[in-house]
Amino acid sequence: MKENLKDITVVAVCPFCGAETEIAVSASDYFDWMNGELIQNAFPYLSANEREAFVSGICSSCWDKMFSSSEEEEEEDEDFEYDDYAAFDDFFEGL
Repeated sequence: MKENLKDITVVAVCPFCGAETEIAVSASDYFDWMNGELIQNAFPYLSANEREAFVSGICSSCWDKMFSSSEEEEEEDEDFEYDDYAAFDDFFEGL
């Protein structure tokens, strides 16, 4: 069995808020990932949030803000009517 000695620390900086996330990983796992191993296979011991920060830098708080929907947004979606986008019809008719 492969030993996962976490001997290096990668610091991911969120491109949106600047928050730093320190992620401890094995140097051999890091080498495997840099040579094409899928991140979930190279670092099975990291959480999905840690892997995302590792790849994109995006911290979990910003990820949640970008991809969670509020009740207000859901209500707007329920009230959607095609006529709301009549301007798009006008645009495409002119092409």
